[in-house]
Amino acid sequence: MSKIYNNINNQSLNVNKSQAFEKAKLNKENELSKNITEEIKKNDSITISEQNENIINTKKAHDAFKDTCSDFGYTKTSMGAYADMSYYYVMAVSLMEDKGISVPYFTLDGKNNDFLPFVDKLKDFAKELNMSNPGFLPSQFLDFCDAFKEKLIQYGCEENIVSK
Repeated sequence: MSKIYNNINNQSLNVNKSQAFEKAKLNKENELSKNITEEIKKNDSITISEQNENIINTKKAHDAFKDTCSDFGYTKTSMGAYADMSYYYVMAVSLMEDKGISVPYFTLDGKNNDFLPFVDKLKDFAKELNMSNPGFLPSQFLDFCDAFKEKLIQYGCEENIVSK
């Protein structure tokens, strides 16, 4: 019986030693990981330098668009829901595309996205659309176009940028 008891105690000691080694190993790894993380935090920095001016211009245009939509808030749609001016913008732009009118996109693909002169085309198209389909676009959409153009200028968007 004492052999069995001694055997069980030795196994327990071996398990406890094994657990202690594992715990020490994990503590050492955690401490090493913590030191590396702290070192990275001290020395890590990100520098973003986008060279393609079209991408920069598109980002500025997108920010101007979001802010202008935010300024105008939400409008009740014909279906009773509420939407901001991006809803009407997409509808108007889609119709312009269907008629073969070139439209810029908010995609960061480096292509020429000339928003500043486009807003005037959009406003003219919206006027014609409102004459042929009264109420299709909300009455404040023309004001939205003007405000969007002002924001584009305010955000420093440029016309006719050619990729380097």
